[in-house]
Amino acid sequence: MNSDSDSLLGEFTESLLIEKHASKATRDVYGREVACFLSYVQDNGLDVSTVSTSELKDYLLHRSEDGLSSTTLARVITVLRAFFSYLQNSGIRKDDPTELLPKNREPKRLPETININAVQSILDAIDTGTDIGYRDRTMFELIYSCGLRVSECANLRVDRYYSLEKKIVVLGKGDKERMVPVGDVAASYLATYISSVRPRLLGGARSPYLFISQEKRVITRSEIWYRLKKYCDLAGVDSKVHTLRHSFATHLLQNGADLRSVQELLGHSDIRTTEIYTHVNTDDLFRAFEAAHPDEKSEKK
Repeated sequence: MNSDSDSLLGEFTESLLIEKHASKATRDVYGREVACFLSYVQDNGLDVSTVSTSELKDYLLHRSEDGLSSTTLARVITVLRAFFSYLQNSGIRKDDPTELLPKNREPKRLPETININAVQSILDAIDTGTDIGYRDRTMFELIYSCGLRVSECANLRVDRYYSLEKKIVVLGKGDKERMVPVGDVAASYLATYISSVRPRLLGGARSPYLFISQEKRVITRSEIWYRLKKYCDLAGVDSKVHTLRHSFATHLLQNGADLRSVQELLGHSDIRTTEIYTHVNTDDLFRAFEAAHPDEKSEKK
């Protein structure tokens, strides 16, 4: 991209922070997509101030030839809408060529979940005889106990855990804080981790973050993903970090928690986001009914 495109990209991502209070992860995703679009515009002799709907469709066709899924293409359209809205608000364009792009959204996929026994199998696969293993057990107990996103776990601060109240402050999307109760098992692991294991991992170094890497730095999201995959392989369970979050929400609802409470625990700004877990819960019950009902069993014989 040329310097003008770089400047425009920087101003757009800054507007996401100032006007939309978008998280860094969101700004990164939108920035990458817009950078890709601006490179295409430059390579094809186009201009963002005059590019047409037809030319945008050509761009989407170009992206689809890269083997992108329909879900990813839907995200590309979402980013383009945000970008051209910014161009309108900035006076760079008077019209919005994305208005005539397809508005069909991908149907919401039900979040992947695992049952409580599978969660326990993953946790039990962790060797707590080492400091790293004990850190990992504490970390994944906390992720499941509090329904944390991986980025939220990485950003936890040791001074924001209140052991007497068994509550921890979580920094969520849009840098919004929420206080989340910590379960008894996770709290027990945290007590030992904070008092004994974490100081040994730091080896005299200092860090405000709760979970520390072997290099005495804050643990990264990629390391958290890698560690969980290792334990999932050992346990023979197919799961990801966000699966633990989804499972946490589903298990709460299965055990009688109300939707509004689960929304607050997960940090969802819109309760409609939380409502999808009620569909997971219903599907689980329906499958259990099919497996147990006498009529169903007789029909399968």
